[in-house]
Amino acid sequence: MQTGHKRRGAAVAALLLVGATAAFLRSRHAAHHRATGETFFHGPRDVWAGFESGSVAPGAAHDAGPLGTSWAAPQVSPEQVQDAITAWREAILHKNADAVLALDRAFSLFPGRYGPEMVKLAEKDPEERIRAFSTRVLGKMKNVGLVDELQKLMTDKSPFVRQNAAWALGELAVRPGGKEAALQAYDDLRQAEDTDADQGVRRAAADAVKRLQ
Repeated sequence: MQTGHKRRGAAVAALLLVGATAAFLRSRHAAHHRATGETFFHGPRDVWAGFESGSVAPGAAHDAGPLGTSWAAPQVSPEQVQDAITAWREAILHKNADAVLALDRAFSLFPGRYGPEMVKLAEKDPEERIRAFSTRVLGKMKNVGLVDELQKLMTDKSPFVRQNAAWALGELAVRPGGKEAALQAYDDLRQAEDTDADQGVRRAAADAVKRLQ
């Protein structure tokens, strides 16, 4: 009996040690990124770390206001985030320039809040224009952690999406570590510059190649 208790005690102690070590490493990792100001994080959960998001709180005021001005408020509800995405799609499809510009400004102020939704639209929305406009917004956000997504968008069937994805990769050149990160898409950009059927895509890819050199 005593031997069994000792074994269980040793196992519990080992688990506690592993947990404490993992917590310590996580805290060191977070402190390193806070100290260095890095914006390139590995893993889907961290890709928007360091980008302004304000707070998204259940029970926050649900009043969009004229042209959705409260979408740029420091605190919004999850419903308001989804309302903004719905309004974005409708504004693009109905060519409502005022609403598109208002939402674009809100997205630019809080990329951490709206960026993940823009990625979903850029990759999966059935409407070509929605994918293209959303890809353009991602380019303005200049998130170095989105190189994989932007590289994937370079293969979209829409030339407008491909053009904006190439432009977005070039925009990363101004971010710390952006050129180095975007170099993984360099060959794709060169191929698009030389062989894409669309002139606009070829031009955007050529500009991106120059910026990444």
